[in-house]
Amino acid sequence: MSKQLAILILAAGSSSRLGEHTKQLIKYKNQSLLRLTVKKALEVSDDVFVVLGHKYDECLAEIKDLDIKVLNNEFYKKGMGTSISFGISHLEQYENTMILLCDQPFIPYSHLNKLKNLINNKNIIATQYEDNRFLTVPAIFPFTYYPKLKQLKEDKGAKSILKNEECLKLELSKENSIDIDTKEDMDSYLN
Repeated sequence: MSKQLAILILAAGSSSRLGEHTKQLIKYKNQSLLRLTVKKALEVSDDVFVVLGHKYDECLAEIKDLDIKVLNNEFYKKGMGTSISFGISHLEQYENTMILLCDQPFIPYSHLNKLKNLINNKNIIATQYEDNRFLTVPAIFPFTYYPKLKQLKEDKGAKSILKNEECLKLELSKENSIDIDTKEDMDSYLN
């Protein structure tokens, strides 16, 4: 029997633009970005899968008490595409998968829930940042897109699929769509 929705959190990367900091472990409001993301995801679905890789043991320690499934992507150094394809290969029993990143601490639970409420098992439901025409994650991919997601390689994320498919769009305000990618982002937004 298939289930409606899995959430796949991508948290395997080495955060090279952050220097000595590991993005997943950066603290915001006394919790790591990884833990905050997982807890938010658990409010939307009981079926949360986290792809780890870089600093696997330290990242696992942050979330091991939560009721989730952890996947270890040994090929994470090749890029985000490997984490998506690896994660999706574990989710064949789900009709839809929401892909979520751990470096967007300001995305509200309400946005994730609105994405979930748009599920129709046919269309991709993607996020569109305010003042930006490109579609991005968080996004929900129906089962029919799993073969394309499983073909992603190296540093190619899901944007190529979002660009070429008919998607439902849900806008996210500028202040909620901030990614923590650099030390400057960290200093500006998390302190």
